[in-house]
Amino acid sequence: MKSEWCPPKLFSEFPPFFQLYPCAKDSNPGSIQQFHYLAGRLKPQFIDGLMMDYSHRLSPNKILTTNWVLSHNQPAGFRFGGIYAYGMCDNVLETPVIHADINPSTMSTNVGILYFPVPWLRFEGDLRRAADELPLHATGSVEYRGDLSTITLNLYNVSTEFGRATVSFLRSVSHHIALGGELLLEWADPTSVMADTAFAARYMESDFSMAATASRQGVDVSFWQRLHPKIQMSTTWAWQRKTQKSVGTVCYKWDFDNAYVKGMFDSNLSVGFMYASALSHLPVSAAMSLLINLHTNRFMFGLKFMLDPSGLQKEN
Repeated sequence: MKSEWCPPKLFSEFPPFFQLYPCAKDSNPGSIQQFHYLAGRLKPQFIDGLMMDYSHRLSPNKILTTNWVLSHNQPAGFRFGGIYAYGMCDNVLETPVIHADINPSTMSTNVGILYFPVPWLRFEGDLRRAADELPLHATGSVEYRGDLSTITLNLYNVSTEFGRATVSFLRSVSHHIALGGELLLEWADPTSVMADTAFAARYMESDFSMAATASRQGVDVSFWQRLHPKIQMSTTWAWQRKTQKSVGTVCYKWDFDNAYVKGMFDSNLSVGFMYASALSHLPVSAAMSLLINLHTNRFMFGLKFMLDPSGLQKEN
């Protein structure tokens, strides 16, 4: 996707040099997990309460992160952690990247690793524990990215007693069309394995994209379009066989020089928006979001501030 104007990123999880896929080529279709990414990224990130982030670069490959949350609906408290990569060459990862954070009061912990042993192969793993007395959740991913196809293996809490795994394949059959599928394996005991399949198709131009995935469990359809160099709009529709219900959502994003506005409205009578801005001449970004459900008359309002004295935001 090409555009004459590219807005700055705000509130990215990792600095830009940790987000690179060294093998990413124009002909590679991406992965099934990112199939509806263009439409989904326009949905506002709703914040409940007050959130403050602080990032500081200790060296070119070491970053300190802290987070403080005050909320009624989300786990409140203070977290601190960091991101570390030993070897980098021209923004290409030569050694694994390790990221971790912890909440000292609840001992909620997240540890992850990302590694490209060769440019076309990605390994990723995450360990999460919500509290000291709760079980440990582990996920892993192995992905091959070739010139025209992507193969991904995802593992979720895999053991002999229970677990979940997916294998997906996506291939570019032309410059605009990509087709693929996914196999889901899920088991609750060693003798019982449930399998399900899903199929995916996408048509994409430089200024719009249509994507659809279908399985026995439901259907997901998305449409994304760039109406203007600074204005994007997307529509998503999802239907679940288990509930026999469907939800349609319309989202938009309007970019400015140092800020953006996101908004959404869905068929469940929920309407919301988010405004995020980088403050001039200060290493601070701020965001405000509001979500209102017109059916239940409930709302969610939040503020988020990100302080980055080392200038990580300026590199986005």
